[in-house]
Amino acid sequence: MRTLAISILAAGAIAAALPRAAHAVPCDQVPGLANPVYLQVGDTQLALMKRLARALRDSAPRPVSLVFTTSGSCTNIRTIYDRTAIPATTNVQYAPSIAENPSWDPATSPTLTCQVPAGGKVPDVANSALFTSACTTETPPATVRHVQGPVQAYVMAVPKASSQTAITFEEAYFAFGFGMAGMAAPWVDESQLFIRTVTKSTLLAWAANISVPADKWKGVRRDGSPMVVADLESSTSPEKALGILGAEVYDSKRSTLKSLAFQARGQYAAYWPDSTPTAFDKQNVRDGHYTVWSPTIWMDTEAGGAPVNADARYVVDMIAGRSVTPAPAFDMIAIIAAVGLTPDCAMGVKRSFEGGPLSRYQPAESCVCKYESRVAQSNCATCTTTCATGVCRNGFCEVR
Repeated sequence: MRTLAISILAAGAIAAALPRAAHAVPCDQVPGLANPVYLQVGDTQLALMKRLARALRDSAPRPVSLVFTTSGSCTNIRTIYDRTAIPATTNVQYAPSIAENPSWDPATSPTLTCQVPAGGKVPDVANSALFTSACTTETPPATVRHVQGPVQAYVMAVPKASSQTAITFEEAYFAFGFGMAGMAAPWVDESQLFIRTVTKSTLLAWAANISVPADKWKGVRRDGSPMVVADLESSTSPEKALGILGAEVYDSKRSTLKSLAFQARGQYAAYWPDSTPTAFDKQNVRDGHYTVWSPTIWMDTEAGGAPVNADARYVVDMIAGRSVTPAPAFDMIAIIAAVGLTPDCAMGVKRSFEGGPLSRYQPAESCVCKYESRVAQSNCATCTTTCATGVCRNGFCEVR
């Protein structure tokens, strides 16, 4: 009876997270869905997709309609490499314009859905929420362009009722690598370890950071992040429950969950992704104290050096923080910051492969001041045209 009750609670939570089927018609027949760009992204990117889709639908300089579906990072890479079509009649998601629904809120409202038109559709854009080399070492097709986008952190989360506050590399290694036999109390009940399937970035990123191969993890494998959230929220053994999530998924669930500070191998202390458990500044990600993060990778196709879909290239470059023409009528850094991601221009460290060593990094054009003004409090000098030191950009005196 206990298992049935938990299953019902989990099913209810997952159903609440699913989009509303507002249009049971092909996407190419939905009024106002102009200049569609089809994307296949990781489910950790759903919050970004919703905010950006809403902004782009109503962007006067260049309106674009994002039509997206979610899947594992490794599957997404394979899809664009092999040019595999999303099957016809598949339900995909999009955001309503202001004219369609002025009260729609990307943080709380469900997306709308339509169906992939007859013949299916090869995604214009695919996303991996970690280095593509974590999924495949093959040489990418010459027709697929890769661009690094915002950085995504990953966390180990527990129910709010848990008394645990931190976990070490060794504890995580024994808990997820050996389960009950690992004796990493209190995480010894494998039915209370909630993980992802082997094509998902959340599992692959953590696997690289705690040295447990993705296919060897102990625990209950879940296909989607909402399932892990539901498992943690409904657990009747909060002290033993432990799950893995993208930080941006966790950030929207802080009222019911909490993340554990992580002490990486060789460190002398444990750190949260943010400067404190209640902050949203990703300070410890940006300066290298918190080590479990990956750059998101965005891929679109080209022929003869030119994009196959100019609108898709426009979207990818915008997400990656590159200059686009025309400039959007909204603040892209604000959108990225609002969903718990960190733009590359605000990073102070980098790595070249999943779980690899960190090194100091200074982006060509910094946006630390602008980013911090959105997630914390910027101590940078403000400006209109020039600065005594640094470069005036976005109203702040950035270092470069």
